[in-house]
Amino acid sequence: MFVEIGSTEEYWRRQDAAQAIALLVWRGLGLGGGITEGDWGRNGGSNKILFGIGGGHYAPRHMDIVIKDGVWVGHLLSGYSLLMEDPGQSKTQLNTEAVHGTWREAIIVAFEATKSAFPGGEILAHLDHKSFKSWQRNAITTFLVEQNIKIGKPSDFS
Repeated sequence: MFVEIGSTEEYWRRQDAAQAIALLVWRGLGLGGGITEGDWGRNGGSNKILFGIGGGHYAPRHMDIVIKDGVWVGHLLSGYSLLMEDPGQSKTQLNTEAVHGTWREAIIVAFEATKSAFPGGEILAHLDHKSFKSWQRNAITTFLVEQNIKIGKPSDFS
């Protein structure tokens, strides 16, 4: 888990913010003896899990879905973390093998880790379409289909 307190040194020094986040994590994980907030097994594993692909540092398009009640969050892979080499050829009928880079491995590892964290859950990949060039989006979508990873639209998480 990555938690950021602001984006400047002025905010990084705020002990009140750090303590608030620490308390939230402490209570959320049930470390103080209370009920765990993030207990997947407690709800019978019936909710959908978002596996976000693309977007920037704050992933606003994924966050629009995450704030809905009943949506769990798996991995969020920012667009810049998916290393994809431009094939430099006609990109209209591109096959995923023509796009080199470590992007496939990143997707597989993140998906498997999400699957492990949410046993029995319905994991839906959500692409931030606007953060990719069309050849990247097509390669990722084709790869997800090849891997039998379901792709969800925002309305699928309602």
